[in-house]
Amino acid sequence: MSTPATTALEALKTHLAGITTVNGYAITVASVTSGRSALALDTAGPFPAITLTPTQDAPAEGLLQPGQRYQAWNRTVILEAALLESADGEWDAELDTLWDALRTALGRYTGILVWGPVEFVSPQEGGGICLLRLPLTLPYSLIVE
Repeated sequence: MSTPATTALEALKTHLAGITTVNGYAITVASVTSGRSALALDTAGPFPAITLTPTQDAPAEGLLQPGQRYQAWNRTVILEAALLESADGEWDAELDTLWDALRTALGRYTGILVWGPVEFVSPQEGGGICLLRLPLTLPYSLIVE
């Protein structure tokens, strides 16, 4: 069963899956997953990988009145984009290439998104996973029957 929140998330997931060299990007994303347990750090690959993890839903107006049938909500999702550190240690440039592709794709997204600040995480102990984290807010609405 699909809800308005999952429909919005699936639309974003489908859009991000289009990050490929065939579509004009400098990088091809190997996988895009979503769900509350979809964290990039736990991903075994393939890379680059994007995960969308819902972390919060909040009323858009901050207050819902009793009996209010139309409700506007904001779903906060943490986007994590991860890649495996290459043998030449050029993960910083590779992560910037991935970030550039993400910015372009999110800029082309036709739905409404509110972006938070991006955070970069370096690989641990060489040969590890490096990633970026970006909080996104997806507005959605529903009618309570």
